[in-house]
Amino acid sequence: MISRAGLSIVRQGRTQLRPRTGPSPVASLSVLARLLSSLAVVEQRDGKLNHGSLGAVTAAQKLGGSITAFVAGGNIKAVAEEVAKVNGIEKIIAVDNAAYDKAGT
Repeated sequence: MISRAGLSIVRQGRTQLRPRTGPSPVASLSVLARLLSSLAVVEQRDGKLNHGSLGAVTAAQKLGGSITAFVAGGNIKAVAEEVAKVNGIEKIIAVDNAAYDKAGT
């Protein structure tokens, strides 16, 4: 979901892409590129990475832009290190808290 400020920038970028005098389209594309990023939620259970959840990373790579991975649970240091080795992930948000284990069960 894009914030109101983000929508304003997108609208501004769209109008700047139309032929007219003013900033070049290249400058406008750089504005849009800064908005493009993805958050991939990576699943784990009992400290082991669910490799099926890496499909979110693959989908994010197809969209382009930066990819941030999110993983939560207890004793997830090893999982976070494994996720860090995945190609294309720029940043990892790891929340090491056992309160996230067995959520919903």
